[in-house]
Amino acid sequence: MTQEYDAIVLGSGPSGATAAMYLKKIYGKNVVLVDKAKFPRDKICGDAQGRKAANIMKELGIHDDYTKLEGHVVYGITLSSPNGALVELDVEDRKNPAPGYVHKRIVFDRYLHESAKKMGVTMKMLNATDLIIENETVCGIVGLNEKGEKEEIRAKITLAADGASSMVARKFGLSDNPKEDFIVAVRAYYTGVTGMTDRIEIHMVESLLPGYFWIFPLPNGEANVGLGMIVKDMEEKKINLRESMVKEIEKNPLFAGRFKNAKLEGEIKGWSLPIASYHRKCYGNGFMLLGDAAGLIDPLSGEGVGTAMISAKHAAKAASDAIDKDDCSEHFLKRYDKDLWDEIGPEIKANDRLQKLGKKHPDLIDKLVMKAAKDESFRKMIEKMLPYTGGRHEMGQLSFVEKLKLLTI
Repeated sequence: MTQEYDAIVLGSGPSGATAAMYLKKIYGKNVVLVDKAKFPRDKICGDAQGRKAANIMKELGIHDDYTKLEGHVVYGITLSSPNGALVELDVEDRKNPAPGYVHKRIVFDRYLHESAKKMGVTMKMLNATDLIIENETVCGIVGLNEKGEKEEIRAKITLAADGASSMVARKFGLSDNPKEDFIVAVRAYYTGVTGMTDRIEIHMVESLLPGYFWIFPLPNGEANVGLGMIVKDMEEKKINLRESMVKEIEKNPLFAGRFKNAKLEGEIKGWSLPIASYHRKCYGNGFMLLGDAAGLIDPLSGEGVGTAMISAKHAAKAASDAIDKDDCSEHFLKRYDKDLWDEIGPEIKANDRLQKLGKKHPDLIDKLVMKAAKDESFRKMIEKMLPYTGGRHEMGQLSFVEKLKLLTI
Protein backbone atom coordinates (compact mmCIF):
# COMPACT_ATOMS: atom_id res chain seq x y z
CA MET A 1 0.00 0.00 0.00
CA THR A 2 1.43 3.39 -1.03
CA GLN A 3 0.29 6.84 0.15
CA GLU A 4 1.46 10.21 -1.20
CA TYR A 5 1.86 13.58 0.54
CA ASP A 6 3.60 16.90 0.10
CA ALA A 7 5.87 16.14 3.04
CA ILE A 8 6.74 13.30 5.40
CA VAL A 9 7.90 14.20 8.89
CA LEU A 10 9.62 11.18 10.42
CA GLY A 11 9.53 11.26 14.22
CA SER A 12 7.00 13.00 16.48
CA GLY A 13 9.29 14.42 19.14
CA PRO A 14 9.55 18.20 19.61
CA SER A 15 11.25 18.88 16.26
CA GLY A 16 9.00 16.56 14.26
CA ALA A 17 5.68 17.61 15.75
CA THR A 18 6.69 21.27 15.48
CA ALA A 19 7.71 20.92 11.83
CA ALA A 20 4.43 19.20 11.02
CA MET A 21 2.47 22.02 12.68
CA TYR A 22 4.34 24.69 10.73
CA LEU A 23 3.82 22.83 7.46
CA LYS A 24 0.11 22.38 8.08
CA LYS A 25 -0.93 25.56 9.88
CA ILE A 26 1.44 28.15 8.43
CA TYR A 27 2.09 26.77 4.95
CA GLY A 28 -1.04 24.71 4.25
CA LYS A 29 0.80 21.58 3.11
CA ASN A 30 -0.49 18.01 3.05
CA VAL A 31 1.82 16.48 5.67
CA VAL A 32 1.99 13.13 7.42
CA LEU A 33 3.66 12.76 10.82
CA VAL A 34 5.13 9.28 11.24
CA ASP A 35 6.31 7.67 14.47
CA LYS A 36 6.91 4.07 15.54
CA ALA A 37 5.61 4.69 19.06
CA LYS A 38 2.11 5.06 20.40
CA PHE A 39 1.68 8.27 22.38
CA PRO A 40 2.02 9.04 25.23
CA ARG A 41 5.54 7.65 25.45
CA ASP A 42 8.52 8.54 27.62
CA LYS A 43 11.78 10.06 26.40
CA ILE A 44 14.94 10.19 28.51
CA CYS A 45 15.75 13.88 29.01
CA GLY A 46 16.41 16.58 31.59
CA ASP A 47 12.78 17.65 30.97
CA ALA A 48 13.39 21.43 30.96
CA GLN A 49 12.06 23.82 28.31
CA GLY A 50 13.01 27.49 28.07
CA ARG A 51 12.44 30.63 26.06
CA LYS A 52 13.34 29.17 22.68
CA ALA A 53 10.60 26.55 22.93
CA ALA A 54 8.16 29.11 24.33
CA ASN A 55 8.71 31.48 21.40
CA ILE A 56 8.01 28.72 18.89
CA MET A 57 4.84 27.65 20.69
CA LYS A 58 3.63 31.24 20.77
CA GLU A 59 4.05 31.47 16.99
CA LEU A 60 1.97 28.31 16.60
CA GLY A 61 -0.70 29.50 19.03
CA ILE A 62 -0.24 26.65 21.51
CA HIS A 63 1.66 28.35 24.33
CA ASP A 64 -1.27 29.26 26.58
CA ASP A 65 -2.40 25.66 26.94
CA TYR A 66 1.22 24.57 27.35
CA THR A 67 1.50 26.68 30.52
CA LYS A 68 -1.46 24.75 31.96
CA LEU A 69 0.25 21.36 31.64
CA GLU A 70 1.40 19.55 34.76
CA GLY A 71 4.87 20.97 35.23
CA HIS A 72 7.05 23.19 37.43
CA VAL A 73 7.79 26.85 36.71
CA VAL A 74 11.45 27.89 36.56
CA TYR A 75 12.66 31.42 37.26
CA GLY A 76 16.37 30.92 37.64
CA ILE A 77 19.40 28.73 38.23
CA THR A 78 21.20 27.55 41.34
CA LEU A 79 24.83 27.16 40.32
CA SER A 80 27.64 25.52 42.26
CA SER A 81 31.34 25.54 41.46
CA PRO A 82 33.91 22.73 41.70
CA ASN A 83 34.92 23.86 45.21
CA GLY A 84 31.30 23.65 46.42
CA ALA A 85 30.44 27.36 46.44
CA LEU A 86 26.79 28.16 45.65
CA VAL A 87 24.96 31.10 44.09
CA GLU A 88 21.30 31.58 43.18
CA LEU A 89 20.71 33.39 39.91
CA ASP A 90 17.36 34.69 38.65
CA VAL A 91 16.68 35.22 34.96
CA GLU A 92 13.24 36.77 35.42
CA ASP A 93 11.28 38.72 38.03
CA ARG A 94 8.59 36.57 39.62
CA LYS A 95 6.00 39.22 38.80
CA ASN A 96 6.52 38.32 35.13
CA PRO A 97 5.58 35.11 33.30
CA ALA A 98 7.96 32.25 33.97
CA PRO A 99 10.78 32.04 31.38
CA GLY A 100 10.89 28.27 31.63
CA TYR A 101 9.20 25.09 32.79
CA VAL A 102 10.12 21.54 33.68
CA HIS A 103 7.66 19.08 32.16
CA LYS A 104 8.26 15.38 31.87
CA ARG A 105 8.70 14.52 28.23
CA ILE A 106 5.85 12.04 28.41
CA VAL A 107 3.65 15.09 29.10
CA PHE A 108 5.35 17.62 26.81
CA ASP A 109 5.75 15.39 23.75
CA ARG A 110 2.17 14.18 24.02
CA TYR A 111 0.99 17.79 24.09
CA LEU A 112 2.89 18.65 20.90
CA HIS A 113 1.72 15.44 19.23
CA GLU A 114 -1.93 16.12 20.11
CA SER A 115 -1.60 19.78 19.07
CA ALA A 116 -0.40 18.68 15.62
CA LYS A 117 -3.31 16.27 15.38
CA LYS A 118 -5.80 19.03 16.25
CA MET A 119 -4.37 21.15 13.44
CA GLY A 120 -5.24 18.45 10.92
CA VAL A 121 -1.85 16.80 10.50
CA THR A 122 -2.23 13.20 9.33
CA MET A 123 -0.84 10.78 11.92
CA LYS A 124 0.72 7.44 11.03
CA MET A 125 2.16 4.75 13.31
CA LEU A 126 4.92 3.11 11.32
CA ASN A 127 8.37 1.72 12.08
CA ALA A 128 10.38 3.21 9.21
CA THR A 129 13.08 0.77 8.12
CA ASP A 130 14.37 2.29 4.88
CA LEU A 131 14.10 5.14 2.40
CA ILE A 132 12.72 5.19 -1.10
CA ILE A 133 15.50 6.67 -3.25
CA GLU A 134 15.06 7.35 -6.94
CA ASN A 135 17.51 9.28 -9.12
CA GLU A 136 19.66 9.89 -6.03
CA THR A 137 16.74 11.69 -4.33
CA VAL A 138 14.71 10.65 -1.28
CA CYS A 139 11.12 10.12 -2.41
CA GLY A 140 9.64 8.53 0.71
CA ILE A 141 9.96 5.86 3.38
CA VAL A 142 9.31 2.14 3.76
CA GLY A 143 8.29 0.55 7.05
CA LEU A 144 6.13 -1.84 9.01
CA ASN A 145 2.73 -0.76 10.30
CA GLU A 146 0.99 -1.84 13.53
CA LYS A 147 -0.02 -5.12 11.93
CA GLY A 148 3.53 -5.88 10.81
CA GLU A 149 2.64 -5.21 7.19
CA LYS A 150 5.01 -3.43 4.84
CA GLU A 151 3.92 0.05 3.75
CA GLU A 152 5.35 2.77 1.53
CA ILE A 153 4.75 6.46 2.04
CA ARG A 154 5.85 8.82 -0.71
CA ALA A 155 6.31 12.58 -0.59
CA LYS A 156 8.05 15.40 -2.37
CA ILE A 157 10.28 15.90 0.68
CA THR A 158 11.15 14.08 3.91
CA LEU A 159 11.98 15.85 7.17
CA ALA A 160 13.93 13.43 9.37
CA ALA A 161 13.29 14.11 13.05
CA ASP A 162 14.07 10.55 14.09
CA GLY A 163 16.51 11.22 16.90
CA ALA A 164 20.19 10.83 17.69
CA SER A 165 20.31 7.39 16.05
CA SER A 166 18.46 8.67 12.96
CA MET A 167 17.97 6.06 10.26
CA VAL A 168 18.10 8.80 7.63
CA ALA A 169 21.33 10.32 8.95
CA ARG A 170 22.97 6.88 9.09
CA LYS A 171 21.81 6.10 5.57
CA PHE A 172 23.80 9.06 4.24
CA GLY A 173 26.78 8.81 6.59
CA LEU A 174 25.82 11.96 8.51
CA SER A 175 25.50 10.52 12.02
CA ASP A 176 29.07 10.30 13.32
CA ASN A 177 30.32 12.92 15.78
CA PRO A 178 33.88 12.85 17.15
CA LYS A 179 34.10 11.72 20.79
CA GLU A 180 34.83 15.27 21.92
CA ASP A 181 31.49 16.33 20.38
CA PHE A 182 29.32 13.66 21.97
CA ILE A 183 27.75 13.62 25.45
CA VAL A 184 26.57 10.61 27.38
CA ALA A 185 24.14 11.28 30.22
CA VAL A 186 22.12 9.44 32.85
CA ARG A 187 18.82 10.49 34.39
CA ALA A 188 16.54 9.31 37.18
CA TYR A 189 13.42 10.48 38.98
CA TYR A 190 13.50 10.92 42.76
CA THR A 191 10.90 11.84 45.33
CA GLY A 192 11.67 13.35 48.70
CA VAL A 193 14.65 15.50 47.70
CA THR A 194 14.69 18.46 50.10
CA GLY A 195 15.56 22.08 49.36
CA MET A 196 13.82 22.25 45.97
CA THR A 197 12.95 25.73 44.65
CA ASP A 198 11.70 27.33 41.42
CA ARG A 199 15.23 27.22 40.03
CA ILE A 200 16.93 24.46 38.10
CA GLU A 201 20.21 23.37 39.67
CA ILE A 202 23.48 23.03 37.80
CA HIS A 203 26.37 21.66 39.86
CA MET A 204 29.86 21.77 38.37
CA VAL A 205 31.17 18.80 40.32
CA GLU A 206 34.96 18.66 40.18
CA SER A 207 35.23 14.98 39.20
CA LEU A 208 32.85 15.46 36.25
CA LEU A 209 34.24 18.60 34.63
CA PRO A 210 33.45 19.80 32.03
CA GLY A 211 30.24 17.82 32.61
CA TYR A 212 27.81 18.59 35.40
CA PHE A 213 25.27 17.19 37.85
CA TRP A 214 21.72 18.52 37.71
CA ILE A 215 18.58 18.60 39.84
CA PHE A 216 15.44 19.93 38.14
CA PRO A 217 12.16 20.44 40.07
CA LEU A 218 8.99 18.62 39.03
CA PRO A 219 5.43 18.68 40.42
CA ASN A 220 4.29 16.48 43.31
CA GLY A 221 7.63 16.50 45.07
CA GLU A 222 9.54 14.82 42.25
CA ALA A 223 12.92 15.80 40.84
CA ASN A 224 14.71 14.99 37.60
CA VAL A 225 18.27 14.16 38.66
CA GLY A 226 21.16 13.36 36.38
CA LEU A 227 24.63 14.01 35.10
CA GLY A 228 26.34 14.19 31.74
CA MET A 229 29.88 14.20 30.37
CA ILE A 230 31.71 14.49 27.09
CA VAL A 231 32.43 10.94 25.88
CA LYS A 232 36.14 11.63 25.38
CA ASP A 233 36.52 12.97 28.94
CA MET A 234 34.47 10.13 30.39
CA GLU A 235 36.69 7.53 28.71
CA GLU A 236 39.91 9.29 29.69
CA LYS A 237 38.82 9.49 33.33
CA LYS A 238 37.37 5.95 33.23
CA ILE A 239 34.10 7.12 34.75
CA ASN A 240 30.97 4.98 35.07
CA LEU A 241 28.16 7.53 35.02
CA ARG A 242 25.62 5.50 36.99
CA GLU A 243 28.16 4.74 39.71
CA SER A 244 29.30 8.38 39.76
CA MET A 245 25.74 9.64 40.11
CA VAL A 246 25.04 7.39 43.11
CA LYS A 247 28.41 8.31 44.66
CA GLU A 248 27.77 12.06 44.35
CA ILE A 249 24.30 11.70 45.87
CA GLU A 250 25.62 9.70 48.81
CA LYS A 251 28.97 11.41 49.46
CA ASN A 252 28.93 14.98 48.14
CA PRO A 253 28.18 17.42 51.02
CA LEU A 254 25.94 19.46 48.69
CA PHE A 255 23.59 16.51 48.13
CA ALA A 256 23.96 13.88 50.88
CA GLY A 257 21.64 15.56 53.37
CA ARG A 258 19.09 16.52 50.74
CA PHE A 259 18.84 12.94 49.48
CA LYS A 260 18.88 11.31 52.92
CA ASN A 261 15.22 10.30 52.76
CA ALA A 262 14.81 10.49 48.98
CA LYS A 263 13.50 7.56 47.00
CA LEU A 264 14.58 6.51 43.51
CA GLU A 265 11.47 6.06 41.36
CA GLY A 266 12.20 3.49 38.65
CA GLU A 267 15.73 3.09 37.33
CA ILE A 268 18.67 5.23 36.26
CA LYS A 269 18.55 5.48 32.48
CA GLY A 270 21.20 6.62 30.01
CA TRP A 271 21.26 8.16 26.56
CA SER A 272 23.61 9.75 24.03
CA LEU A 273 23.62 13.35 22.84
CA PRO A 274 25.43 14.53 19.67
CA ILE A 275 26.36 18.13 20.39
CA ALA A 276 26.35 21.07 18.02
CA SER A 277 30.01 21.98 18.53
CA TYR A 278 30.37 19.64 15.55
CA HIS A 279 28.41 21.20 12.69
CA ARG A 280 26.89 18.30 10.78
CA LYS A 281 25.60 18.54 7.25
CA CYS A 282 21.82 18.38 7.67
CA TYR A 283 20.34 18.25 4.17
CA GLY A 284 20.50 16.37 0.87
CA ASN A 285 18.43 15.60 -2.20
CA GLY A 286 14.85 15.31 -0.95
CA PHE A 287 15.55 15.38 2.80
CA MET A 288 16.57 17.46 5.81
CA LEU A 289 17.69 16.46 9.32
CA LEU A 290 16.10 18.11 12.37
CA GLY A 291 16.80 18.22 16.10
CA ASP A 292 18.93 15.40 17.52
CA ALA A 293 19.14 13.84 14.04
CA ALA A 294 21.10 16.95 13.05
CA GLY A 295 23.19 16.92 16.24
CA LEU A 296 21.86 20.21 17.64
CA ILE A 297 22.40 19.68 21.38
CA ASP A 298 23.81 22.74 23.17
CA PRO A 299 27.47 21.98 24.08
CA LEU A 300 27.28 23.81 27.41
CA SER A 301 23.86 23.01 28.86
CA GLY A 302 23.10 19.75 27.05
CA GLU A 303 19.65 21.16 26.23
CA GLY A 304 18.20 20.20 22.88
CA VAL A 305 14.47 20.93 22.83
CA GLY A 306 14.78 24.63 22.02
CA THR A 307 17.21 24.23 19.14
CA ALA A 308 15.21 21.24 17.88
CA MET A 309 12.08 23.35 17.63
CA ILE A 310 14.00 26.17 15.96
CA SER A 311 15.33 23.68 13.40
CA ALA A 312 11.72 22.59 12.78
CA LYS A 313 10.67 26.14 12.00
CA HIS A 314 13.46 26.64 9.47
CA ALA A 315 13.08 23.17 7.94
CA ALA A 316 9.34 23.70 7.44
CA LYS A 317 9.98 27.02 5.67
CA ALA A 318 12.63 25.46 3.41
CA ALA A 319 10.37 22.48 2.69
CA SER A 320 7.42 24.71 1.80
CA ASP A 321 9.56 26.81 -0.53
CA ALA A 322 11.02 23.66 -2.13
CA ILE A 323 7.55 22.19 -2.70
CA ASP A 324 6.25 25.44 -4.17
CA LYS A 325 9.20 25.73 -6.55
CA ASP A 326 9.25 21.99 -7.31
CA ASP A 327 12.91 21.90 -6.37
CA CYS A 328 13.89 19.60 -3.49
CA SER A 329 17.51 19.36 -4.56
CA GLU A 330 20.44 19.45 -2.17
CA HIS A 331 21.47 22.78 -3.68
CA PHE A 332 18.08 24.34 -2.91
CA LEU A 333 17.82 22.88 0.61
CA LYS A 334 21.20 24.25 1.61
CA ARG A 335 19.31 27.42 2.61
CA TYR A 336 17.90 25.45 5.57
CA ASP A 337 21.39 24.93 6.98
CA LYS A 338 22.30 28.60 6.46
CA ASP A 339 19.12 29.99 8.02
CA LEU A 340 19.30 27.60 10.97
CA TRP A 341 22.93 28.32 11.79
CA ASP A 342 22.51 32.05 11.29
CA GLU A 343 20.10 31.86 14.22
CA ILE A 344 21.66 29.28 16.53
CA GLY A 345 25.33 29.48 15.51
CA PRO A 346 26.52 32.45 17.60
CA GLU A 347 25.15 31.03 20.85
CA ILE A 348 26.39 27.52 20.06
CA LYS A 349 29.91 28.85 19.41
CA ALA A 350 29.88 30.96 22.58
CA ASN A 351 28.66 28.05 24.69
CA ASP A 352 31.28 25.75 23.19
CA ARG A 353 33.96 28.23 24.22
CA LEU A 354 32.50 28.42 27.74
CA GLN A 355 32.41 24.63 28.03
CA LYS A 356 36.06 24.36 27.02
CA LEU A 357 37.04 27.22 29.35
CA GLY A 358 35.35 25.44 32.25
CA LYS A 359 37.44 22.35 31.59
CA LYS A 360 40.68 24.30 31.23
CA HIS A 361 40.12 26.76 34.09
CA PRO A 362 37.94 25.20 36.84
CA ASP A 363 39.43 27.72 39.28
CA LEU A 364 37.74 30.50 37.30
CA ILE A 365 34.34 28.86 37.80
CA ASP A 366 35.11 28.91 41.54
CA LYS A 367 35.96 32.60 41.32
CA LEU A 368 32.86 33.46 39.31
CA VAL A 369 30.47 31.68 41.67
CA MET A 370 32.11 32.91 44.86
CA LYS A 371 32.18 36.50 43.59
CA ALA A 372 28.54 36.34 42.46
CA ALA A 373 27.50 34.95 45.84
CA LYS A 374 29.13 37.86 47.70
CA ASP A 375 28.77 40.79 45.30
CA GLU A 376 25.20 41.71 44.29
CA SER A 377 26.23 43.99 41.41
CA PHE A 378 28.44 41.25 39.96
CA ARG A 379 25.66 38.69 40.41
CA LYS A 380 23.20 40.93 38.56
CA MET A 381 25.69 41.32 35.72
CA ILE A 382 25.98 37.53 35.44
CA GLU A 383 22.19 37.17 35.57
CA LYS A 384 21.83 39.47 32.58
CA MET A 385 24.24 37.30 30.63
CA LEU A 386 22.54 33.96 31.32
CA PRO A 387 19.48 33.90 29.03
CA TYR A 388 20.82 35.89 26.10
CA THR A 389 23.17 35.09 23.25
CA GLY A 390 25.01 38.40 23.55
CA GLY A 391 25.85 37.84 27.20
CA ARG A 392 27.07 34.33 26.65
CA HIS A 393 29.13 35.54 23.71
CA GLU A 394 30.86 38.01 26.04
CA MET A 395 31.42 35.34 28.71
CA GLY A 396 33.17 33.17 26.14
CA GLN A 397 35.73 35.80 25.20
CA LEU A 398 39.31 35.81 26.46
CA SER A 399 38.74 39.35 27.76
CA PHE A 400 36.11 38.02 30.17
CA VAL A 401 38.47 35.25 31.28
CA GLU A 402 41.15 37.84 32.03
CA LYS A 403 38.63 39.82 34.10
CA LEU A 404 37.86 36.70 36.13
CA LYS A 405 41.54 36.06 36.74
CA LEU A 406 41.83 39.55 38.27
CA LEU A 407 38.80 39.12 40.54
CA THR A 408 39.31 39.45 44.26
CA ILE A 409 36.86 37.38 46.28
